[in-house]
Amino acid sequence: MNIAEVERRTGLTRANIRFYEKEGLVAPARSANGYRDYTEADVETLRKVRLLRQLRVPVPEIRAVQAGERPLPEAAAKQLDVLEQDIRDGQQAYAACRAICDDRAEWDGLDVDKYLSISVLPSYAVATPGEQDRIPPAGCPWRRYFARSLDLSLYGLIWSMMALWGFRMNPDSFSLFIWTLLCSYTAWVLAFVLEPLLLHFWGTTVGKWIFGLSVRDEDGNKLSISTALYRTWGVFIHGMGGGIPFYDLYRNIQCWRYCEVEELSWDLDNSCAIVVRERQTKWYRAAGYIALSVLAVLADKGITLRAELPPHQGELTLAEYVDNCNDYLEYRGYPPSVAADGTWYEPNAVGEWRGLAVTLDLDDLPDVTVETDENGYVSAVTVTCEGQEGSFGYMTRETAFYAFAASYEKWGIQELLTWNHVSAGLSTDGWDFGAPDTNQTNKTEMGALEITHEVAFSNATDEAWEQHTPMPYHSVYTIRKK
Repeated sequence: MNIAEVERRTGLTRANIRFYEKEGLVAPARSANGYRDYTEADVETLRKVRLLRQLRVPVPEIRAVQAGERPLPEAAAKQLDVLEQDIRDGQQAYAACRAICDDRAEWDGLDVDKYLSISVLPSYAVATPGEQDRIPPAGCPWRRYFARSLDLSLYGLIWSMMALWGFRMNPDSFSLFIWTLLCSYTAWVLAFVLEPLLLHFWGTTVGKWIFGLSVRDEDGNKLSISTALYRTWGVFIHGMGGGIPFYDLYRNIQCWRYCEVEELSWDLDNSCAIVVRERQTKWYRAAGYIALSVLAVLADKGITLRAELPPHQGELTLAEYVDNCNDYLEYRGYPPSVAADGTWYEPNAVGEWRGLAVTLDLDDLPDVTVETDENGYVSAVTVTCEGQEGSFGYMTRETAFYAFAASYEKWGIQELLTWNHVSAGLSTDGWDFGAPDTNQTNKTEMGALEITHEVAFSNATDEAWEQHTPMPYHSVYTIRKK
């Protein structure tokens, strides 16, 4: 039977049962899944232990009786002397309390010597067996909480690298709630893989190590992988509420309360305990936690920015340019729409977008031409489009810029932080739309590249522009090596 059934049948708490097990009074077998399997004999032993502890027989005496080293009547007779002394102490304390009541004594002016002279009072209060028979709790709930949060954030970084770099998942394509939930549960999946290994081989985790905590079994050894796995499962279910939003907060608060008075269930159930190196947190441990937390946030931002870099950089072949284009589109949730020759096509496969012309607010797909030099490297990309809405093939131009310009210039994370469309010649800021049939040109240079954007508008008056009136246009956007 499991420990919950033993609790019900013996009236002992889980902490009491674990204490008696540690003291060697009961030794349950282990089932195939690693949990304790108590027998009827174990239950009967615990009931006997409870009876003798209620009679205030010390645990060492019970152990001696159980081992046959001392007859039970002899242990009981010895206990009679203790109980008689307890009775005398109680009577003396009773007499002193009665005298205080009869005298209607007040705090101010209390004659301590008078009431001490009535009798010799017991020097300490005897705790009940239920209060005594517990493995001392490790306490330090805040250190354990922050250690756990740091561990999960580090597991989350591993997930971010896998998701963004390996699976090319874009966080912006998910709602914030869904992405947060996905990251939370995936971090726990990684915790089930990594934490048992860390506890088995190292005896701690990064978060626990920062706060001077480790986990050991009842013999002081590092945990087996199976025990560490069951412990992590207990933390997830009982400590974090299975990761269910809001319920996990409730479980954290409950565990914080329990942690102050007894060992937590995942430690009790797995015969292990948190080992605390020092009672008070050292300042450098708190500083280390803050530093690692900040680094984790920066690393997460760096992972996100690194995922936005083109897969191919420097001199590009046509195939590499096309691969960059389709990578950019897929990462932002669009179907790959660039053919092997660099031209764009409208995907019509079932389940894909109904057409980029609709998606990009264009009447017709832009006409994209890619030029290569004598060595087969891309030397220029031109995007030509016509329409009514004035979007000028924005997504197509941005894709070409990412695939060719940013790649050729070997952009890194620092450049992504300062990327803005105006400097890249992707904006119409500063253009004058005062006269009909206006031709406007924007030129900019970026390293060894020249970017030109020419637009011919029809009916491009100030009034039409301010009222967002559709204006027919012809747009030519070119990125060319100097």
